[in-house]
Amino acid sequence: MNHARTSIIASGCLFLALSAGTLLSAACGGPESAAASAPPAPAAPPAAATPVLTFEPVTLDMGDVVPNVATTKTVKITNHSKNTIKITRAIADCSCTVPSWPEEPIAPGATAETTITMTPGNKQGVSLTKKVTFDVEGGEPAFYTVVAKVGMFIEFTPESLTAPDDDKIAGQDATITMKGADGVQFKIIAIEPDIGTADSAGSALTHSVKLDWAKWVAGKKPKKVTITTDHPKAPPLIVMLKKPAPVPAPPPVK
Repeated sequence: MNHARTSIIASGCLFLALSAGTLLSAACGGPESAAASAPPAPAAPPAAATPVLTFEPVTLDMGDVVPNVATTKTVKITNHSKNTIKITRAIADCSCTVPSWPEEPIAPGATAETTITMTPGNKQGVSLTKKVTFDVEGGEPAFYTVVAKVGMFIEFTPESLTAPDDDKIAGQDATITMKGADGVQFKIIAIEPDIGTADSAGSALTHSVKLDWAKWVAGKKPKKVTITTDHPKAPPLIVMLKKPAPVPAPPPVK
């Protein structure tokens, strides 16, 4: 009898000890508590989706281009979707860039060709970046980048001149200087309007034009003068002509 009672007491003590240990572990942040309170692992980021349309080359580099001269290159467009795609229009963010687009729909997995033409303006020595938008029937538009570098052929300075005040214009002039940036000699063949005089009629690597302000006034103060040369790549050189700032009226006498 005593033996049975001893077994019951021992079993009860063991249960109480185990229960106390479990409560102590939970209260002190044991393994069971840590597992329950740990935040879930972050989900892996989704893989980047392949664009519906891709272009080859990825960016169209027109290379070194000449002012006012058109450059045309071909672009390949591939349809990576499971549906036939119809491009309805292509338009650039600048009138200097003119894209075309495939007239026929592009089947899934198929590739079509189109052309893009860039004709830069007069500005020399600049880098151009233009965006072309291809509108897709029933879908999101696709965007394409076109880049080019406009060559520098004749450097000239200044690019703008401000006229003297009308009462000080007699006998006043200004000088525009030019230099061949690519080592090619050139000659001046026209100055429009006729308000300036070239330093020489022959070919040279450097030139200057003397602008007569009195002729500028007689010509009704044109806003620009254009110098044309025989350089095979240089554009017309345009110098802006500005009127003098108005003289503020004196304050009224009190």
